[in-house]
Amino acid sequence: MLKVLIWVVSNDYRFLNNAINILDRQHNGLEVVGTIRGTDFTKIDMGKWYDILLVIGAKEIGMSKITQAAKQLRLPEEKLLGDWIVCIPGFTLDKYRRLQCSSLSIISRQCFGGCISKMLGLPFRSPFANLRMERQDFLTFLSYPREHLEKELVFQESCFHPFFKHNYPVYALGDISVRMIHYPNFEESVKKWNERKQKINWYNLLVVTISENVEELKYFDALPYGKKICFVPFKSDLDSAWYINPNIRKDLAFWEAVHYFARGIPFYYDPFDMLLYGKKTPLIEM
Repeated sequence: MLKVLIWVVSNDYRFLNNAINILDRQHNGLEVVGTIRGTDFTKIDMGKWYDILLVIGAKEIGMSKITQAAKQLRLPEEKLLGDWIVCIPGFTLDKYRRLQCSSLSIISRQCFGGCISKMLGLPFRSPFANLRMERQDFLTFLSYPREHLEKELVFQESCFHPFFKHNYPVYALGDISVRMIHYPNFEESVKKWNERKQKINWYNLLVVTISENVEELKYFDALPYGKKICFVPFKSDLDSAWYINPNIRKDLAFWEAVHYFARGIPFYYDPFDMLLYGKKTPLIEM
């Protein structure tokens, strides 16, 4: 029987009942061994008598902040589990723990990698978060990734983002450009890039792009990466082609529909199978 200690970090209880029911069903029963609010862990013998530290309200606060708090409180990070993560279609505790231990790095042309990592409470092990690259620049980068990452970012220009209402920097990286669209602080953008490029796990990469062009898909499919995804609005037999029916979200541009998938609105494919194995497990009819 699964032993669960509940850690309440905010008043957001929307996922609690579903999370408990899912864990109970998947493990043929569970026992809630206690409930802690805030940081009152003084009477808890950490790590010895529970299997999961189920965090209630972590989606509102952010899992990265919860992980930092857990470190300060000397809580076993390997037992942390956000309640909303349990409610994601395709979740099993075994798959999620394997994903956490996989040290996956996501190289994504747009915000998909950063969005899905944040949703699943995974750390950024790649500088390709909170930025955007043009299609040809991204394909050029993928042809010689290590060589490009050895180069320094060189400031090109400042651009205004109409949605975020701030100026962001555009950098040259050798012969390609990198648009740091989520960084109004230019120094911070370079700092994060340099920190995260050191964390890339070259032995477990997932490469992600978006295309509405058949020829671009073929070029991408031929690149020598074991796990690669190209979201497309048309059906294809190529392994790297992940079809998303554009008619499901007619109110959105295709790239927006892909980004909504990264946030689970809706889940077109099982995100755990996708990140662990590059496996297409459809969750809705397309």
